Amino acid sequence: MKLTAILTALAASAILTGCESGTPTLLSLDPVATAKDTAIDSALLGTWEEPGDKDLLAVIRPSDQGYQITVLSGGPALGFQAKLFRVKDAEFLDLSPADDNDFRIPGHAVVRLWIAGPSFRWAFLDTDWLKQQAAALLTHTSDNKMQILSPPEAVRAFIAAYAADDKAYGKAVTWQKAQ
Repeated sequence: MKLTAILTALAASAILTGCESGTPTLLSLDPVATAKDTAIDSALLGTWEEPGDKDLLAVIRPSDQGYQITVLSGGPALGFQAKLFRVKDAEFLDLSPADDNDFRIPGHAVVRLWIAGPSFRWAFLDTDWLKQQAAALLTHTSDNKMQILSPPEAVRAFIAAYAADDKAYGKAVTWQKAQ
């Protein structure tokens, strides 16, 4: 899958690929990260590129609410906000669009992270297996997307129970520091 097409679709709903479909299809209507999740991992800051596509850059900066992510790919810049949170030994981003659009309900996609020196890998938590587990939550499915309507505490407990399992995320995408 071409990451550029994924990011364009993601601007309408929530960034990042590696899921089984082109965009995240499992979104929480409320943030998963809480006000207590204030950690900034300095290893994630900087300008990143996907190997094989040097025209696609992601600039990750700290912000008051976590991270500001700007994706540049030759077209209009796409903006996202993200908040890092940890569950046990796993790191995640609560990712949402940065723009304010009254005609779109912002969704929060959960992204699994593996940060390792000059590179990091990530993948959406978005597999069919994980959606089956989400049946225990209050959800609504429309247009092949599942929205989690449960309160943030229930979603966080769900993430703690299932998100570190390898079956919860698809293929991870690697990014490396831009030179």
